[in-house]
Amino acid sequence: MDDRQDFDDADRGLIADIPDHRLTHADGEPMLDLAGFDFLDGDPAAPDTVNPSLWRQSQIIRRAGLYKVVDGVYQVRNNDIANLTVVEGEAGLVVIDCMASVEGARQGMGLIREHVSDKPVVAVIYTHTHIDHYAGVKGVVDADDVASGKVPIIAPGTIASFDKYAIGENVVAGNAMSRRASYAFGALLDLGPQGQVTCGIGIASVAGPTVSYISPTDGITETGTRRDLAGITFEFLYAPDTEAPEEMHIWIPQLKALTCAENANHSLHNIQTLRGARTRDARNFARYLDETLQRWGDEAEVHYGPHTWPVWGNKNIVSFIESQRDTYKFIHDQSLRLANKGYTPLEAAEEIELPEQLGRKWFNRGYHGTLHHDVRAVFTKELGMWDGDPVSLHPHPPVAAATRYVDLIGADEILAEGKRAFDAGDYRWAVEILHKLVFAQPDNQKARDLQADAYEQMGYQAEGPQWRGILLTAARELRGEVVPATFASGSQDTILGMPIDILFDFVAVHVNGEKAAGVDLRIDVDFTDHDQTWAARVHNGVLNARKGASSDAQLTISGPKAALVNVLLQPRAAEKLARDGKIRLNGDHAVLKTFAGLLDEFEPNFNIVIP
Repeated sequence: MDDRQDFDDADRGLIADIPDHRLTHADGEPMLDLAGFDFLDGDPAAPDTVNPSLWRQSQIIRRAGLYKVVDGVYQVRNNDIANLTVVEGEAGLVVIDCMASVEGARQGMGLIREHVSDKPVVAVIYTHTHIDHYAGVKGVVDADDVASGKVPIIAPGTIASFDKYAIGENVVAGNAMSRRASYAFGALLDLGPQGQVTCGIGIASVAGPTVSYISPTDGITETGTRRDLAGITFEFLYAPDTEAPEEMHIWIPQLKALTCAENANHSLHNIQTLRGARTRDARNFARYLDETLQRWGDEAEVHYGPHTWPVWGNKNIVSFIESQRDTYKFIHDQSLRLANKGYTPLEAAEEIELPEQLGRKWFNRGYHGTLHHDVRAVFTKELGMWDGDPVSLHPHPPVAAATRYVDLIGADEILAEGKRAFDAGDYRWAVEILHKLVFAQPDNQKARDLQADAYEQMGYQAEGPQWRGILLTAARELRGEVVPATFASGSQDTILGMPIDILFDFVAVHVNGEKAAGVDLRIDVDFTDHDQTWAARVHNGVLNARKGASSDAQLTISGPKAALVNVLLQPRAAEKLARDGKIRLNGDHAVLKTFAGLLDEFEPNFNIVIP
């Protein structure tokens, strides 16, 4: 706690504060009020309701504004959950990552224009496929300038692969992901020492963001690839299957400036995100960080990231990257060492601790990932969903199991045991045993309140802000305070930006298989603005689609993609769209009514802590 270097580094190079210390919609409605974090100012000692390590990290993250990193590199930090990085060259500006909202990116660019340069944006770079790094792109650049070739968007992987992972990961499972993310990122909590403090790697998720998407135009698939942008050379290290399915590191030799994207942060990262995403490869984190050191470790003088604050000085950068590399390698290797000795994921997670040389580095603490769930994620990545214990192979689902426990033990006895455990400070056991009673008797408010009390204490103790967010949100909802979701990853832009095959995947997950089991629907969909026709068939409870027209379609729907998206997701809208001349229908219109009856709608606030 005596080490204050991070505080100095986070303050270094401040040019300007965030205007009015807030981010708003165009109509002035607040999305993020930085004054709400004033409780973090002052006393470095944490209150009893916040883990001291998380309190320290949050006091650093609380710093927000426009910063000069080095000559030619600037960052806007903490008016959104991710940073906006701008590199100034003689011929213009290169933007690296675009925040999680159009509003945040637009405000960030306003600060750049006012205090740094009014040169045009000549290129955008996405470091990886996550929504908080591309969603603000239309606050940075005009889509027409990208379409015309005036402004390239450079990204890791092929263009098709980047689109697939950026949109598919965030949209096809988007409703579930958004609900889980609302828990994990504390979006449903009040700000303060008994609620959300920060997100650990960024200030907070903003409320009601405008989420945009523009497909990249230039894919990077080979390490060593260079691009000359605005008179500056950018060199890329392709690092797939790390923190994101597609990711890359960037070296700017003339500025001696390096970013490892999200593979090196002032936090341990996730091997498996709690919001839900593909499990990552901890070994690849280490492999590509080591390759980065081999290539540029002797030269780098500043490391900047899409989250948190920079690291200056070659010695510090090498130490930082080496330590992060070895942390991920340690987690990977020790998890599999214990797996090979017969440990289950949970047993290994309880056993493994980072050695002091790694664990006492602030940037290796669990402000995003945690050691505990990262260990379990290595098992998932390498061994799959089964933990190796036969009892977990075919267990009863939660309500059926809970009912049996209550029938065996008795509701009063479980409540009494939960109270005994709570009073003894054994909160983990309290929430586990009370879970049986809550799921068997979800209207038992005494059980819900006691479980909420135990979750709350676990949340106060948690070092990881995502654990804190999940546990405190669980407590809030058990007490009956369900706050409507304010964020969804499936925006109009991302849905319209979907490659057509992924669009059909998105529609397919809405099909209720039980209702569709006895149906045989054949629909041709002609995307007139893409010069493509796709044959869709609902049969055997599933929707399949393939490129090319069929010979036996019952109905053909023709129109631009934007209109056809509406038809596929809301078939009842088709007749009106046809009357308005926006689409054409040729064939049996009754097919649409049948299709509409097969599609589920997803509730964004579905239950988590009760059945």
